[in-house]
Amino acid sequence: MFVSHHREKLINATIFFVAKTRHCHTLKLNKLMNFLDFEHYRQTGRSVTGFEYNALAMGPASFKLLDELKTPTTDFAAAITTLDVRGEFSERIMRRDLKAKAEFDKSWFTKREIDIMERLAEYFAEADGGTMSAFSHDRKLPWFKVYRNGAGENQPIPYELALDAPIIADMPSLPRDEILARQEEFAAIDRAMVP
Repeated sequence: MFVSHHREKLINATIFFVAKTRHCHTLKLNKLMNFLDFEHYRQTGRSVTGFEYNALAMGPASFKLLDELKTPTTDFAAAITTLDVRGEFSERIMRRDLKAKAEFDKSWFTKREIDIMERLAEYFAEADGGTMSAFSHDRKLPWFKVYRNGAGENQPIPYELALDAPIIADMPSLPRDEILARQEEFAAIDRAMVP
């Protein structure tokens, strides 16, 4: 039986990025997860977390991840501390800083997933939220193609757009026909799992 372990991967990828990068708060984590999912999809035809991402003004974001960071579930809260940072002169939440409370468990990931996470963490280790946004906007990655100066705001970002926009250029893309074949196989497996 095929089991995705998306939940375990979400929690452990969050632990990994929080531990391996500086300035990791809501915005940066959303970018890193988006880059991880879209880069893995480009190489394999499957995301790591199973999240859908939408084109928001600040860049690609997963509403599920934003909800998790705003109101953590028990398992997420046991692994990650979320600290609301408020403005100096207001009570408005400026960001949510993250800190790992649990150890990263690499057993949930494939070698490829670990390789992608390590490359992303190394490249974006010192980047702040503004730098992450500039990267996702200026590189004309999938977010840019959907957002279109606000015309596509809040619209889902199709994973297929990752095929033409590598984050890690020296890692090969899976051919489109192979992605389609794998999607059909994965869909058949998913249908077989439904009681």
